[in-house]
Amino acid sequence: MRKISILIVDDEIKLCKILMEIFTSEGYDVSMANNGKECNSLLRAKKIDIVFLDLKLPDTNGVKILNNIKVDYPDTSVVMISAYATVPITVEALKLGAEDVIEKSFDMQKIIQITKNLVEKRSLKRQKDNLTKNLLEKYEILGDSEEIVKLKAIIEKVAPTNASILILGETGVGKELVARNIHIRSQRSDSPYIKVNCAALPGELIESELFGHEKGSFTGAVSTKKGQFEMADNGTLFLDEIGDMTLHAQAKVLRALESGEIMKIGGGNEIHVDVRLITATNQNIKELIHSKMFREDLFHRINVVEIKVPSLAERISDIPLLASHFLELYCYENNIPVRMIDRSAEKFLMNCAWPGNIRQLRHTIEKIIVLSDSKVINAEIVEKILKQPDIINDKLCENEDFDALQLYDKKKYFEKNYIITALNKNHWHITKTASELGMDRSTLLRKMKSLDIKK
Repeated sequence: MRKISILIVDDEIKLCKILMEIFTSEGYDVSMANNGKECNSLLRAKKIDIVFLDLKLPDTNGVKILNNIKVDYPDTSVVMISAYATVPITVEALKLGAEDVIEKSFDMQKIIQITKNLVEKRSLKRQKDNLTKNLLEKYEILGDSEEIVKLKAIIEKVAPTNASILILGETGVGKELVARNIHIRSQRSDSPYIKVNCAALPGELIESELFGHEKGSFTGAVSTKKGQFEMADNGTLFLDEIGDMTLHAQAKVLRALESGEIMKIGGGNEIHVDVRLITATNQNIKELIHSKMFREDLFHRINVVEIKVPSLAERISDIPLLASHFLELYCYENNIPVRMIDRSAEKFLMNCAWPGNIRQLRHTIEKIIVLSDSKVINAEIVEKILKQPDIINDKLCENEDFDALQLYDKKKYFEKNYIITALNKNHWHITKTASELGMDRSTLLRKMKSLDIKK
């Protein structure tokens, strides 16, 4: 492992040598410079982690060098050294990015501790950067079409802000993926990311879910519960399908956003929360406002920035990349040797209609993995599987419980529905169905028995 590199910049050679001995004995890689020119040369020549920088140098001043370091070497930590570390000097240095300002009459143990703290801080930052990198890879928005390039640019621009975001788009386009990316790239990435699906919660439960409740506040409230607003404090709250939220709940959400305070059901005290809100819907929210099903004042509050996620039909050129990604992903997750999609299959997929967008494409690729043993997926294989429109219940596929099923269980489900569809098409004529499915009659009967298929 590379040693932490320290650069001491001071025109007092005796002081530099003392510091060099101290840092070397602590196991650091130490360099020395006596003026600004030497400092700049060393910074260009090697990676410096920490600089101890004198405020006054023969050829320049430390503040100017500090400013240059923060611009050209933003990952380098700087501690200013001053004969007289006055408050104005300290404030100016800290504003420019110095980690600390110390007087030259420093205690040796103190400077060792300052260095250890900086090393630990750098280690934590490195861990955070690695975690962020891993999360961005996990939730990567794939595609290089013009629409996706624009989408990524908007995310990069709005993520560092605290602005409320409204994400619009058809079902299955990846609205939550956009919300995740905004959170990971935000200043709140160390804090919770909480998702609430408003469409999945009955009207009478959504307020309890969002704001929490006190014990005994209603029938079934056997204990006090924190709401998702409180759980997301200092972080991001993602309200998916906000168009399905009741008007009463909308009013409470608006109040929470405007005041920064919530109250549990049955509670008497206001709870302060600091939450960045991201919302999403596949509905025409302006039509909901016109029909008095959505509050216009809440719409304006959540719609500080509006992001439209393109449908798959608007980014057809991305389909080969997405299909290959899902193919590799499902092969890896299910311990199957990696398979390939040939050009004929890519063209076929690009010519298909995808009303369920990326979600539908993803489950289609999973069906192909389960139902085909071919190492190379061609157009014929894709067409054969897709021509049975009732093989899979799309609603079930959208359910998280389905995604959690093991490959064996998914395969049984696919096969059962595949065979039933073929039987219905052929009016339960066994021989004809077996021939269409590419198996003999006895094999079909055996599969029907194992899958408990009865007329």
